[in-house]
Amino acid sequence: MASSIDVHVTGGGTISGNDLRVDQTAKARCTLCARDVEAAAAIGDAFACANCLRERLDALSVARFRLRESRSGSLPWGKVTG
Repeated sequence: MASSIDVHVTGGGTISGNDLRVDQTAKARCTLCARDVEAAAAIGDAFACANCLRERLDALSVARFRLRESRSGSLPWGKVTG
């Protein structure tokens, strides 16, 4: 069963699943980069901002590509097609 998504929004409040709590004094903080941010989503016990999430998603894509290509033994560029 998937857990609910928790989001903190600076100056806005928090959302946990479908529960909305408006709080103009709320502050969002990314525990990965240790910065106060506009918004942060929970990942386990940590909160991550959009930039940290994006970096990790990019790393997933690059890792999958590099590992897939390392198995083929050929480079994906420089191939002549057609």
